Amino acid sequence: ADVERGGRHVDDFDEYYSNLVFVYTPRVKFGILRLGAQWERYSFGFPNGGQQLPNTLQAVNSIVGFDSKFSDSILVRLEAQPGFYGTTFDHLEGDSFNVPFVLGGTYIYSPELQLVLGVGVNFQSRFPVLPGGGIRWKFAPSWVLNAVLPTPRLEYQASRNLTLFAGADIKANTFRTDDHFGDSHGDAGLNNAWLSYEEVRTGVGAEWKINSSLSLTIEGGYVPWR
Repeated sequence: ADVERGGRHVDDFDEYYSNLVFVYTPRVKFGILRLGAQWERYSFGFPNGGQQLPNTLQAVNSIVGFDSKFSDSILVRLEAQPGFYGTTFDHLEGDSFNVPFVLGGTYIYSPELQLVLGVGVNFQSRFPVLPGGGIRWKFAPSWVLNAVLPTPRLEYQASRNLTLFAGADIKANTFRTDDHFGDSHGDAGLNNAWLSYEEVRTGVGAEWKINSSLSLTIEGGYVPWR
């Protein structure tokens, strides 16, 4: 695909995305803790050298947060992801440390309708504060409109263990380039710079619940904006 911003444009590159997450959720007196770790990586292949975009963007971070409730109808979540956001492992240094976090709440109007409101904060992003949220509405026995950012989708429960869906996935993160990246790519302003990378993915898929602890998901689609 291509990527561009302003006068900068990179043509015909390949992208491989990897994401490994582990979250442990023990129950405590005030709610449920969220403790874990994550590795995320974008790997690009440039046939023409890829001016302005590194070959690799990756993050290694922890997950620290909790879920609690103010009442039976109001739930809240706070989650931070402190870690290193850079390029190769050699450049995951002190100045690539960042602490993006999210704060959100859910109002349970009824078993069929829930309202979600939240905010994501990343001070290194070109949009440091982004609102989020939406609604989850079971408007028919087999249909659910799960219109909550960043992964809004429409779900159809084809059977007890099989769910079909169509929707979107909005990905946005920031990564620190190395000290000499700009020198080697013809733009000194990109040396040791925070780079914001954003994607909007759309598609369809299916989720098969194998048992209470394991599910298999397959999906495919299109990236209309990057």
